[in-house]
Amino acid sequence: MITSPNDHKQYRHITLPNGLAVLLIQDEHSKKSAASMSVAVGHFDDPQQHEGLAHLLEHMLFLGTDKYPKPGEYQSFISMHGGSNNAWTGTEYTNYYFDINNTYFHNALDHFAQFFIAPSFNADLLDRERHAVNSEYKLKLKDDVRRFYQAHKETVNPAHPFSKFSVGNLSTLADTEAYTLREELLRFYEQHYCASLMKLVIQSEQTLDKQEHMLKDMFSVIPNRGINAIPLATPLYTEAQLQQTVWVESLSGHKKLYICFPLGDITPYYQIKPLSYISQLIGDETEGSLLSLLKRKGWVTALSAGSGQSGANFKDYNVIVGLTSDGFQHITEIVEFCLQYIKLIAEQGLQAWRYDEKKNFLEQAFRYQEKIPAVKNVSHLSQNLHIYQPEHVIYGDYMMTGFDIEACRFFLRQLTPTNMRLMVSAPNLETNKKAAWYDTPYRVDAFTPCQQRRWANIEIDESLSLPIKNLFMSSSLEALALDKANLTEQPCLIDQSEGFKTWFMQEHEFHLPKGNIFISIDSEYAVANTHNIAMTRLAVELLMEQLNSLTYQAEIAGINYHIYAHQGGFTLHLAGFAQKQFELLKLIIGHRHLQSVDNETFASIRNQLLISWENQKQAK
Repeated sequence: MITSPNDHKQYRHITLPNGLAVLLIQDEHSKKSAASMSVAVGHFDDPQQHEGLAHLLEHMLFLGTDKYPKPGEYQSFISMHGGSNNAWTGTEYTNYYFDINNTYFHNALDHFAQFFIAPSFNADLLDRERHAVNSEYKLKLKDDVRRFYQAHKETVNPAHPFSKFSVGNLSTLADTEAYTLREELLRFYEQHYCASLMKLVIQSEQTLDKQEHMLKDMFSVIPNRGINAIPLATPLYTEAQLQQTVWVESLSGHKKLYICFPLGDITPYYQIKPLSYISQLIGDETEGSLLSLLKRKGWVTALSAGSGQSGANFKDYNVIVGLTSDGFQHITEIVEFCLQYIKLIAEQGLQAWRYDEKKNFLEQAFRYQEKIPAVKNVSHLSQNLHIYQPEHVIYGDYMMTGFDIEACRFFLRQLTPTNMRLMVSAPNLETNKKAAWYDTPYRVDAFTPCQQRRWANIEIDESLSLPIKNLFMSSSLEALALDKANLTEQPCLIDQSEGFKTWFMQEHEFHLPKGNIFISIDSEYAVANTHNIAMTRLAVELLMEQLNSLTYQAEIAGINYHIYAHQGGFTLHLAGFAQKQFELLKLIIGHRHLQSVDNETFASIRNQLLISWENQKQAK
């Protein structure tokens, strides 16, 4: 198993006689133990007559087993001994996880194992959990993410399981004339909860041998019914669902454009990550980038590339754009510029040194991984066991084994207007349909002949250019030797001048080549009254916007910064790899004066603040 040189945990991958794949992790410094079971079943597997059944089943497993019949006993035991527990149901997986103080791990794990051996499915509690699921559903009726998600579901191939209602409610989770809900729940559990479809990860301070012995006693009796995952062959979109714009009305004031390119399964490419390479170029924010051009025109506030729904046979590759009010009127042009930049990458951007920049950064991130809580670690790795080869379970997220120009061209050839659909989220739209369950107003329009002609014949705008070599990439990432004689547990004052003090502390617990710099400016004027507080926040946002194209390469090299207003004034915070931090600090200090701001940028940032504050006012 490939692990980080900075990771001192011990690992062992085993398969129990019943086919259950297990990853054991020994962390002798851990104060808590944790476990996660990921099951290859999700709402894609829901029967048509009982949408949300996988979600309901997740709830029911917490309500008693044959060995531990008392409902809530598992949760009470964990919370009583310093732990936490939860679960989630996704499209193709359901994940259960918990952590607890080390002393009580054996007992908690035994409770946990019974979920997958002999749950009781208490009939008296079934109706209560139906209402709990229904409450989850109703709680999100005004949530824009859920509302948008449902409109998305209704505009894909109806034969694809993505189109199903994932949460469930009282109407979908009810008895039918043919059989009861509990009968269907039992049938569903027996059809899908099988050792061959499960991946377990545990992390503890115990030795690997002790963990393995404990596991075999507890989990070997999970039945293996010989079930294998059925390959998903149905396409997410048919030809009819491409080359169209879906307009989805939102409740918030934000406007977003999703430029979506449907792709097939990208899992076979995880070792080389061609899409990560392409996304870094499309999402670039330096001068000459797609974002810088669109911002200069006053059309967008932000841009990201690469996200989107993904599954066993599909990947929605999205370029997501935050629109200004003016940009909302220029969607056709924004899409055209995006296609121009993709063409520029295909013609000039496929170079090994660009790939190596991304690869080197991921290698640095892998080598100097931050410590994360055990419960987050096991939950994440149990999902990775379904996706990666066992030896890559930890390294797979970071792997970039080499530049494959043909793989890049393969995906770039699919980022075309004929393999594209748009989704727009905005308030106060003209709509003619309502999405089920959430009553989301939406409308679907085919691309116009004018749009099709315009996007089919593009010429690259001369103001667009690819990013230059990143000067913020660290050449050496060795942590400096500790000055053990001067280690302290608190920062020490090392310099003082009029109105300014400098404090320093040598970080020695993790001993990584990373650091933090905070520069806090206390200003009575900045917080003198409500007007000044608002102006301070506006000034900070305008300064961040001014610095963005100058500092973007530092951020993708692992040196982040943030300027934020607070009750005393404002603070500049730098964090990440330390070697080039002072280069970034010099750059920011050298551009600290707010330059003249064009009307479009000023109006855009002002409006973003107003929308944000208005949304906060509605939330609390």
